[in-house]
Amino acid sequence: MNTHVGSCHCAAVRFKVESDLADPVRCNCSFCVRRGALLQKVPAEQFELVSGVESLSEYGTRSFSDHFFCKQCGVHTFTKSSRNGEDAVVVNLACLQDVDRSSIEPRIFDGANLL
Repeated sequence: MNTHVGSCHCAAVRFKVESDLADPVRCNCSFCVRRGALLQKVPAEQFELVSGVESLSEYGTRSFSDHFFCKQCGVHTFTKSSRNGEDAVVVNLACLQDVDRSSIEPRIFDGANLL
């Protein structure tokens, strides 16, 4: 398991995540398709918001998830999810400093049918 450091574009929101990035996904819901996010879910205890809680805004919230964006630059940084008794954080891999997204082959997550 590796520690990855991430931030929004303007770096107002900074976080760390512990993950081997073994199960990246592209969600097919209308929201995720439009933003083109490449995502990785981790247990909530493997995510740490280092700074920027005051810079976060929510959008697209459903009963099981809260999507967080930077108020300054508008970048989606992560989503908090609570489903089936599991608290998790879904990280936008584009925000991680050390990840070569061109080498990642994600599976499709069928978020379109969770509505």
